Amino acid sequence: MDRPTRSFRPDDGRTHLSLVPFHGARPILCIALLIGIAERIGWALIRKNGTATGEALNIAMALARGRGFADAFGPAEGPTAHLLPIPPLIAGGVYSLLGVQSAPAEAVLLAWSLLLTFATYAFFAMVVRRLGASPGTSVAAFCFLCVAPVFTTAEAFDFRVWDGAITMATAGAFLILLLRADAGEAMHPIMRGLLSALPALLLFLQPIIGLAACVAWAQWLLRQRRAKALLATVTPFLFLLALLFGGWTARNMAAMGEPIWLRDNVGLELAVANHDAAVAPVDPGAVFQARLKQVHPLNGAGAYRAMEAAGGEIAYARKLGAETRSWMAAHPADAARIWMRHLREIMLPAPWQFRTANGHILPIVRAILVDITTMAGLAGLALLLRDRRRQALYLAPFIVLPILAYMPFQPILRYIWLIYAPLTCLAAYMIERTLMFVRRR
Repeated sequence: MDRPTRSFRPDDGRTHLSLVPFHGARPILCIALLIGIAERIGWALIRKNGTATGEALNIAMALARGRGFADAFGPAEGPTAHLLPIPPLIAGGVYSLLGVQSAPAEAVLLAWSLLLTFATYAFFAMVVRRLGASPGTSVAAFCFLCVAPVFTTAEAFDFRVWDGAITMATAGAFLILLLRADAGEAMHPIMRGLLSALPALLLFLQPIIGLAACVAWAQWLLRQRRAKALLATVTPFLFLLALLFGGWTARNMAAMGEPIWLRDNVGLELAVANHDAAVAPVDPGAVFQARLKQVHPLNGAGAYRAMEAAGGEIAYARKLGAETRSWMAAHPADAARIWMRHLREIMLPAPWQFRTANGHILPIVRAILVDITTMAGLAGLALLLRDRRRQALYLAPFIVLPILAYMPFQPILRYIWLIYAPLTCLAAYMIERTLMFVRRR
């Protein structure tokens, strides 16, 4: 049974789906947004490498050059299922129109990345507003997310081709629609259709966040009493799910000879993270980089040759996965120790995880900021679960599931960013509640 509304909530926090959630605060929002844009553009300009990196970039370039969804680890590899297709397809389309890694193409992709980043921040500020935070608290959370230079590399470079920002912007929009439906607000049929379809899209963008959306959506569906209305609600989800995953599986069957319905990289990622040297590393960053060169085909020539010798990326990932699972079965205590360190690195990342070529002080500042917002955000979630139990349970899976799902793998900044916006907004809510408690004393 839901708890009664608490007196500290000034109003119900209802807003429409808008990138500027609080009209009365537009001047300060605009200033914070301009500062955030300037920071990230400046960061992009001072970096020697002016593009994204990694497998997603390689695939986007292959698409633009007419080689198809291919070459994740190198220009001669051939078809790949290492990543899900939507973000590389978007970047590949931009490259095909404006030139691979040309200045106009990179400018467009930078703008795309920043749009998705700031939309994510706005949407999650709106979500926490709807869950009971005051307008000032939500504005403060959005401004902090814009101004604090925490994940500038991911936001200025990675999300041009990788899935983090497009996933979380979509997740934030989904949560707003879900909270509107839960509140019984009138919604256009298109918005109701989107509410049903977005969990399927999220599953195809980023399966962990997609699973979180499905858990949140299922909670709402269970409250629907009419079977006819329930069927109509679920139909867009099932249709889009079949369309996306059916098409992707068929493509993989045709191009790679196997019906891969997600990605073929789990064994590789397990091998990168779980091995003897990772049990008690003196320098975790150095151990991580050495392991990448040893087993990851993108990072080591020997690993690429081993992939070719194994018969391609699918066979190579399966071989590494089998070896790693055997190692974990033989060393359960060591595997558990590694996973617990990963849990700490997801929730309380260390400075080495933020290392760049731009000094040693900034990574420390970034790590401290994320550590504080994580702990305060978890406290804020606990408060919301106590004060608005049912509605807060819609948000909780977007924090809990990524934390748990990434424990077997080495946490990198793109993974940690997935929980950064919701936890920061929840941290602002916790600060608001703490200040109100102090004033009442």
